[in-house]
Amino acid sequence: NCTGVEDFKACLGKTDNFCPTNISCECKNEKPFCRCDYFRVDWREYWYMGPKCNHLWNTLDFILVSTLPAIALVIIV
Repeated sequence: NCTGVEDFKACLGKTDNFCPTNISCECKNEKPFCRCDYFRVDWREYWYMGPKCNHLWNTLDFILVSTLPAIALVIIV
């Protein structure tokens, strides 16, 4: 429950059904959200995305997803 909770403060009550285990539940505009983790291994960065932090992304994935459509468009046109 996030009623009356300041932004980016912990959710009230039991949040096991909202966020996965070991992921903190926080509030923004009185609505709960899962605060996804991120970590670094050598030069690579990884982070979880999605409403339940269930999608693992890394820097290379992000670069490919953001540049390949533009390259394909240039080739087609």
